Amino acid sequence: MLYPIGFLVTVGEILMQLDFIGPRYIDGCSTPIHFLSLRYIRPFKWQLFFRVTAQTTSEILRILSIVFFELLLPLPDVVQQDNGSSFKGSLNQPGVVGRYIKWWCHNGVIVVFNAPRSPWNTGAVEGANGIFDRKFWQRFRFTSIQEIDEKLHEFNAAYGAYLKTDIPFPKRAMPAKKPSTVKTLRDLVGLQQPFLFLLRVVHEDRFGKYTIEVLNRYITFSPALSGQFVIVQIHLVDQWMCVWQERGNHTALILSRRKFSVSSNNYGRRRKRV
Repeated sequence: MLYPIGFLVTVGEILMQLDFIGPRYIDGCSTPIHFLSLRYIRPFKWQLFFRVTAQTTSEILRILSIVFFELLLPLPDVVQQDNGSSFKGSLNQPGVVGRYIKWWCHNGVIVVFNAPRSPWNTGAVEGANGIFDRKFWQRFRFTSIQEIDEKLHEFNAAYGAYLKTDIPFPKRAMPAKKPSTVKTLRDLVGLQQPFLFLLRVVHEDRFGKYTIEVLNRYITFSPALSGQFVIVQIHLVDQWMCVWQERGNHTALILSRRKFSVSSNNYGRRRKRV
């Protein structure tokens, strides 16, 4: 099973990983506390943790507004995350992508989803989350949200000092679209970057077929690919899909381009059946 590290290296210069942490709880309080972990992987390393009110798309977009429009950190070329509904946009509707994907693609960023149940695909941010638990959450006995926020600010500063290197932040233009405007963006039209990638592992299903899940649809492969990583490429505008596999020092096309209907959530409007 060859993890497609070559693909991730060549797909873009600046790579960012995102992940949720939580829920966590304060003694004597039943209100869950959540955090969003954001990690720049290359060409420089930078880590930030944010407290969020819930693990939702709206909260992710709120944090991204802080990251790019207040902290003025560089827009990545590639962003990688797991398959949670807050990132993908829908766990039930086939062929649906949500606001999170839509916002990145309107700003020219390639979105890459991990293979399901493979947290090590984003090992850098997962490792940082472990440090967060040991050095922050388990170290202090918090009694209030205010105390968490104050300590979190200090922790982010200390972590930044620890990671600080001589590599400067690459220069990037600010995002063309603000997260607050995502609901007004046209439905998968005019994307600066139309490609979506999903890392998947071919598994035998309960019917004896060897499949992968792609936006709640299932694609069948030869049993020879069982247990192997593949790279799904979707063109969100032209509505097609193909599948690649990394083999040694090259990437081979293993499933030719085929029609693949995609839509956004449309925010309450009735969706057409695909």
